[in-house]
Amino acid sequence: MEKIKDRLIIGTEETIILEDGNKYRAKIDTGADSSSIDKKLLESFGDKEIIEHKYFRSALGRHKRPITRLEITFQGIKFTENFNISDRSNLKFKILIGKDILKKEGFLIDPLKNLTLKNKNKNLKEFS
Repeated sequence: MEKIKDRLIIGTEETIILEDGNKYRAKIDTGADSSSIDKKLLESFGDKEIIEHKYFRSALGRHKRPITRLEITFQGIKFTENFNISDRSNLKFKILIGKDILKKEGFLIDPLKNLTLKNKNKNLKEFS
């Protein structure tokens, strides 16, 4: 993995491991303030505590969403972070990594990294 001043370079699509131990594709979104997970995917983990509710802006307007904490492993780094829960059933990616995680972990984004990701990760678990 290439580093610039100790910062990890990632693509706009990456592989993460969630609490269930499975690998998932996640969209890296520098336009999203916070990270998000699909409500049906989250339900597959069993009961998760809702720690609060917050309002979020989207292309569809302003909506109040529940927030939960998830343990994820991303680029070999394990951490627990807040995710808002939303209906992402019609979206390609069920998990979105937003600026909250990107800033906290100091990741740099390189869109060219996606070309190698697609060839490496053919055995990812898809959730629909």
